Amino acid sequence: MSESPDVPVDVADRVPEHVQVQMWLSDLEEALSSGAVHSIADCFVEDAHWRDLVAFTWDFSVHSGRDTVSSALADRARSVRPGAFVVDPRRTPPRVVTRGGREVIEAFFTFETAVGWGQGVLRLESGQLTRSGLRAWVFFTRLDGLHGIEPRFTGPRPEGLGFDRSDTRLGWQDLRDRESSFADRDPDALIVGGGQSGVMAAAHLKNLGLDALIVDRFPRIGDNWRTRYKSLALHNGTDMNHFSFLPFPSWYPEYLPKDKLANWFEIYVEALELNYWTSTELVSAVFEEATGRWAIVLRRADGSERAMHPKHLIMATGNTGGTPRIPNLPGIDEFAGSVVHTKHFTEGKDYAGQRVLVVGVGTSAHDVAYDMHINGATVTMMQRGTISVVDLESANMSYPMYFDGTPLEEADLLGGAGFVLPLLMDSLRGLTRMTTRRDQDLLAQLEARGMRLDDGDHGTGWLMKFYTKGGGYYINVGASELIASGKISLIQATDTDRFEKDGLQMRDGRHLPFDAVVLATGYESQAEEVRRIFGDDVADRLGGMWGFDERGVLRNAWRRTAQPNLWFMMSGIQSARFHAPLVALQIAADLMGLVDVPNPYLPSSAATLQVSSDG
Repeated sequence: MSESPDVPVDVADRVPEHVQVQMWLSDLEEALSSGAVHSIADCFVEDAHWRDLVAFTWDFSVHSGRDTVSSALADRARSVRPGAFVVDPRRTPPRVVTRGGREVIEAFFTFETAVGWGQGVLRLESGQLTRSGLRAWVFFTRLDGLHGIEPRFTGPRPEGLGFDRSDTRLGWQDLRDRESSFADRDPDALIVGGGQSGVMAAAHLKNLGLDALIVDRFPRIGDNWRTRYKSLALHNGTDMNHFSFLPFPSWYPEYLPKDKLANWFEIYVEALELNYWTSTELVSAVFEEATGRWAIVLRRADGSERAMHPKHLIMATGNTGGTPRIPNLPGIDEFAGSVVHTKHFTEGKDYAGQRVLVVGVGTSAHDVAYDMHINGATVTMMQRGTISVVDLESANMSYPMYFDGTPLEEADLLGGAGFVLPLLMDSLRGLTRMTTRRDQDLLAQLEARGMRLDDGDHGTGWLMKFYTKGGGYYINVGASELIASGKISLIQATDTDRFEKDGLQMRDGRHLPFDAVVLATGYESQAEEVRRIFGDDVADRLGGMWGFDERGVLRNAWRRTAQPNLWFMMSGIQSARFHAPLVALQIAADLMGLVDVPNPYLPSSAATLQVSSDG
């Protein structure tokens, strides 16, 4: 998310910030210990926000307004028993910055609870009539660990060889093969989908000593990226996209090509010794209420089937379903040329010398149009709805903390602290005004070519579209200049009549000849994918997938759902790195019997879930 740049001010005549912050933390701890709502309320400004990720609420929750925040904290403090609030000595010391147009003291802190420990971010306003002289505007808490679990990947190096050399029948690889076969056991968690969310979820589960298995329908690890069109590369920088526990080497390029990223998945799975079955599909599943386990059937590459009974099922198949969305285009069945969806598009050289119509103007549409143009195709794009366009460097202004030298963990925490819907909306409106000014020449050229642009819902730009729709924008990496110069043509769907055998008939009588059509029309929503796989009852119970609910929290993402023991991992690499540990901690806490609040989404009598799918 967007953060305003840090604005240091002269604070030489004040009490040192770390002293003020520690006094505030002590005041809060004392107030929480007393349970007095009015004492807790004294620690916050009137328009305060508290965002908690699992530490206090066993949920992703946002509370806004001093009275709401103080009541919620008082309610949870009785069982959570929070304490040991201290300024985090590992992080950047407390400092005065400007966030969202407000001058605040920003600080990182740590704390403990009855079951674990966590860390957070504070944004405090000074000049308040309190002992510390501060009240909190933003209070962000996040669970980081559970008592009794020693993290595997962050502790000391294990002694010895990693296997028992005295048994000469079994070497290290033999033991790895036995472990990954699950011949004699069921995993604690089965993860469907081997992309960034799947592998990082498995890594964090393993870090907590839990047994996880990833299954993926592709024949090779990383194929979810490798099989996409050849020109694809990440649109945000490598420094933002490090994987948990194993960051990219410093010599990797600023923007990762999709094949280099695909190869990294293989490196990651091997280095962390994750259990991963390729060419494996989910056939069916039944959630058994009596045992609290899933009855799963998997189909392997050779057609054999394997039954499993994991406690938890994690769907890590992305924000959208894998089913292409095919629009109703009048006359398309009469068209004699090839018609493919971008799901099946591989490389532009296949279209060299051809006249190609790309239906759509989103990211995939721009990327494939660019690829075909540079390979000698004559390309026209058909626009069906308005779009937000932002230049690559302007888009990266959404994440300044990842490119200004801020340590990665701090950048993640700052982004988490600002992910409160009212703050996010204000921040993105300001950011969109900035990027529109920065890109004004390019945007004017696009409009002159007939492109219909928008600045997002309520002026919040491309990033809010990502969080609510998953599309409707393009981060320009070269295609916009080709459209602006006329090298890639643009037509509007409202000006078309119907397809004919050799092209497209326009309403004004023109006939545009085409040899091929590429449908860059997106995919069916994940909600529809859930309905197809899990059935109407579960889909209706879960409700929407992605987008914000009435409490300002992303629906069904990384948190408990209305279906017990069913989890959804979504979004990109940075989100996977940030949220995978939280999913792992929630599952570990469930297995340890630590969760002390009911699932707010669970109906009083949940029906047995049955799934039947081809994978």
